[in-house]
Amino acid sequence: MQLVQLSNKLRPITLAVGVLSTASTFAYSDIDSHSGILTITSNNRTSEYIKSVDKNDGAFFFNKYRFQSHLINWQKKTLFLSSTKAIIENADFQSIVAMGESAIPFIIEEIENKPSTLVWALNLICNRKITDNPNTTISDACKLWVRELKK
Repeated sequence: MQLVQLSNKLRPITLAVGVLSTASTFAYSDIDSHSGILTITSNNRTSEYIKSVDKNDGAFFFNKYRFQSHLINWQKKTLFLSSTKAIIENADFQSIVAMGESAIPFIIEEIENKPSTLVWALNLICNRKITDNPNTTISDACKLWVRELKK
């Protein structure tokens, strides 16, 4: 009985040692038989294009993440505020504005789906108002900005 208990304890160790000993024997080309990759990129223009696409996608997703993070924090901190000054001077709102033009597509997407005072960020980023009509509602301003920037 003691042998059975001892052999049960050694199996996982034996398997782990076997896996570790074979891991270093892989070659770079081992993947060739399992992938659909048939060519080697030796054209510098192709390599540069791939790098630029990856870089642009990375920047887009990083900016989207930054925007969403600031937006969520801003919404939490200003939900019950009635002071325009306090809303636009909030650090997260200012961070969205500081993103500049890279934030515009995200703002448009947000206010198109759910009109909010976030529309004021467009005034600050674009350094202009969408209308001078003092009776314009937040919802109307959002619609005007969306229409203007989606042309």
